[in-house]
Amino acid sequence: MRLYTAHDSAPLAEHRPAVTLGVFDGVHLGHRAILRDLVETARGLGAPSLAITFSPHPRQTLGRSAPPSITDMETRLKLLAETGIDAAWTLGFTPEIAALTGREFAEEYFHRRLDASAVVLGELAHFGKGRDGNVRRLADWSANWNMRIASTPPLVAGGAPVSSTRVRLAAQSGDIDLASELLGRRLSVVGTVVHGQGLARTLGFPTLNLDPHHELKPPPGVYVTSVEVGGASHPSVTNVGRPPTEAEIEAGIKDFLIETHLLGYDGDLYGAVAEVSFIKKTRDVMRFASQEALRERVESDLAAAERFFAGTYGGRAAGSADSGLPPSEPLA
Repeated sequence: MRLYTAHDSAPLAEHRPAVTLGVFDGVHLGHRAILRDLVETARGLGAPSLAITFSPHPRQTLGRSAPPSITDMETRLKLLAETGIDAAWTLGFTPEIAALTGREFAEEYFHRRLDASAVVLGELAHFGKGRDGNVRRLADWSANWNMRIASTPPLVAGGAPVSSTRVRLAAQSGDIDLASELLGRRLSVVGTVVHGQGLARTLGFPTLNLDPHHELKPPPGVYVTSVEVGGASHPSVTNVGRPPTEAEIEAGIKDFLIETHLLGYDGDLYGAVAEVSFIKKTRDVMRFASQEALRERVESDLAAAERFFAGTYGGRAAGSADSGLPPSEPLA
């Protein structure tokens, strides 16, 4: 997949691309349905397929509270590439773009800059100032532009359309299964491995401490997880939440932590980018009066996770090449 930025004023215009538009945060199943239709439309026209996406989130530019990001831009582009589109164009959602009406945006970008052969949007999509642009109006505006307009009906799961909002609500409420179903892959957190407080190592259970690249994460708790890092996948146990000992709380350590112990692995991964995929929550975060009490509980957590992996994956890591469940592949 070719990447273009705001510095590129008219990518692929000479080839009259088929185009879609959206934030595509999470690249969930609903997004994938639109992108699949885009690819099919482009192939039918003998044109390249191009997805326009925005950063930052439009609400941020408009001075409103932006929702927690499901993925960072690098991960978003990686997921977009997996859909088979030919190119992605990342536009900064500037005040100038925010001021364009739907018709002005369509005429400037779809028609004048890109000379698009087709535009494929979600049936419920809106764009432009005041969200006044939609598929029906675009069809009217583009009547003389030699442009095909197509829409993708909402993808329904669990009795409602799949949306980034539903993914966020499911993840924040702790419904890991629903969030994963809507995404079409395991709910995950991507981040950089950083140095932590060192407590876990002193207990005999070294952890990978994650500095997330995006904002959405599941609620505090202990989870069975799979970690992809350094080109390999590892079964793991992850603690999401605040430090678990009274001493740390009294010391004023209040960082929201994502700490993962890789089962059967003890290496230096500092500075690496890791993806923690959440499989199952095993318990809530607890406070412990002593390190010995914490050590005993961690031993119990790890033993339970090892039994889970042995029973579910025949002892293979979730996400390993022969486990049948890579965290980056769809569940459906």
